[in-house]
Amino acid sequence: MASPKSISVAMCTFNGQRFLGQQLASIASQSRPPTEVIIRDDCSTDSTVEIINRFVATAPFPVKLTINEKNLGSLPKGITRNFELATLQCSGQLIAPCDQDDIWFPSKLSRMAEILENDDNLGGVLSDAQLVNEDGKPTGGLLSEARNLTRGDQRRLRSGEALPILLGTSKTYGCTIMFDARLVGKLFPVPEHWWFDEWLGCAVSALSRLEFHPEPLISYRVHPAQSHGPRRLTMFDRLQAWTKPATAALELEELQLAEFCVRMESQNDSHSKQNLDFVSGRLNLLRKRLELPRNHLLRAKRILPEIRNYCRYFNGWRSIIKDLTVSI
Repeated sequence: MASPKSISVAMCTFNGQRFLGQQLASIASQSRPPTEVIIRDDCSTDSTVEIINRFVATAPFPVKLTINEKNLGSLPKGITRNFELATLQCSGQLIAPCDQDDIWFPSKLSRMAEILENDDNLGGVLSDAQLVNEDGKPTGGLLSEARNLTRGDQRRLRSGEALPILLGTSKTYGCTIMFDARLVGKLFPVPEHWWFDEWLGCAVSALSRLEFHPEPLISYRVHPAQSHGPRRLTMFDRLQAWTKPATAALELEELQLAEFCVRMESQNDSHSKQNLDFVSGRLNLLRKRLELPRNHLLRAKRILPEIRNYCRYFNGWRSIIKDLTVSI
């Protein structure tokens, strides 16, 4: 058996009084307690800080609360920066980001740490989650289903193909990841155009290897007040998304991929080099997609020679058909 590693929980809070008590109680009930809990509060105006201070006094492990001097601002930069600062305060060998409104299963830290401790080549592990409503009652769905992480995607994740799955779409949430603290120096700072959650999953998979554990290890709460969360898409939602021009999404991804390339170029190892080749290829094709003419015949003339690249870097025929039928 591998030696147990120290575990830091990195939590960010802001006006979370409604659900925070349940989340803190679930951390205190872990079968393998964390070595420490680091909490950064972003200038809450409700009773969040009081709830945390009561937890500090009773928790069976060290808890450090830091209150930001001023609110870090609007989404996504504020939340991303707050999680970054909380993570940088962690001293554990393994780091588990934590939202303020979920409920962790008692085995979460134990199971995820065990996976990482038994494979030193892993940089992180990503679990599934069960979806619950505002009252904490299961809805019958899984986070993987809500994010359209198919069984095929999950098989590719487990086989080491995480980056092609995660790039270009938000299929991960930071609260379902545990990662090796040795990556912190390469992960941060988070580039300007990335959410913390999206960056964490993609960057860990590019810098090391990200494992997928299909067992749900948390209850992910879906409620109107959350800043960033999943929802089930209706057929109307899917049709509307299909017919909507993709310009804005592709332009944002162009910025993200350019930032990703810069980060990968700064790493001097074979793993990063291999992933840089993939990211660069995706970026090149994305730029061609943004430059497609409005005339559909001319579009087809440019798209058809790129069929192999569409299959490698995007969603194959789904992306081809969308580009052929919907104006960018």
